[in-house]
Amino acid sequence: MEILHIFSNEQPELSVAEISRRLSMHKSVVSRLVATLREWRMVEQNPATGRLRLGVGAFELGMRFANQEPLRRVALPLLAALVKKTKHSAHVSIRDGWNTLVIATIESPEALRVIMRLGERRMLHATAAGKVLLAHMPEEVLEDLARETGLPALTSCTITDLEALRRAVARARREGIAWNNGESTRGAGAVAAPIFEPGGAIAAALSSVFPLAVVSKPDRIMIAHEVEQAAAEISAALGAARP
Repeated sequence: MEILHIFSNEQPELSVAEISRRLSMHKSVVSRLVATLREWRMVEQNPATGRLRLGVGAFELGMRFANQEPLRRVALPLLAALVKKTKHSAHVSIRDGWNTLVIATIESPEALRVIMRLGERRMLHATAAGKVLLAHMPEEVLEDLARETGLPALTSCTITDLEALRRAVARARREGIAWNNGESTRGAGAVAAPIFEPGGAIAAALSSVFPLAVVSKPDRIMIAHEVEQAAAEISAALGAARP
C-alpha cells in the first residue's frame, strides 16, 4: 500500500531505487513487492522510460469505487451543466483528513482555465471547498487542524492565523458560500457551496475554479449564484431537504 500511494500527479513514474529511498525500504524488498504488484496489474513499467507507474488494475479498482459512489453519479451531469453556464471548471470535494479530495470534476472548455484532477488533494484551510466543509464541523476541528498542520502558507494569500481562519469559516457558515482568492495556488480563485445528505449533514463541497485575472466582480457574483443552485440541486437529488 505504501508503494501504491507514493505515486502522485506530480510524480507519476518512479524507479525501484527511488521508491526504495523514499520509503526507506531495502531495494530487494521493493523489487519483490513490485513484482507481485505487476502480476496484479496494480503497477506497470513504462517501456519508454523503464520506470514504474500505476497500472490498469489500480484504474479498474478506482472506477469500481467511483461507479458505486452515488454522490459522484448524481453530481457529474450537474457539474457539466454548471461548467456550460459559467465557462469555468467545477469539481466536487469531500474531506479526507486535513485535506479536500476531488471525487468528481469537469474541466472548462476555455484555453485559460484552472484544472483540478480527479483524486487531487488540497489543504482544508487554503481552499473554498475546505472552508465550506469546516463551516459544518464542530469548532474544535479548527483547533485540531491548526495544531496538526500548522496552517502552512502555500502562497502569500494563504490564511495562516487560526483567528483569521475562524472568521473566514464563520463567514462561510453565515453566507452559505466560501471563497478562495489565490490562497492555494497563486492566480487561481474559487467559490464553493455545501452539498447535503438526507440527514442534513454536509456530504461534500461543490466548487467552481477560475483564473482570478479574467473574472470580474459581476462574473464572480454570477458564478457564486450558479454554484449555490447546482449544489442545492445535487443535495435534492441525494434526498436532502432543499435549503
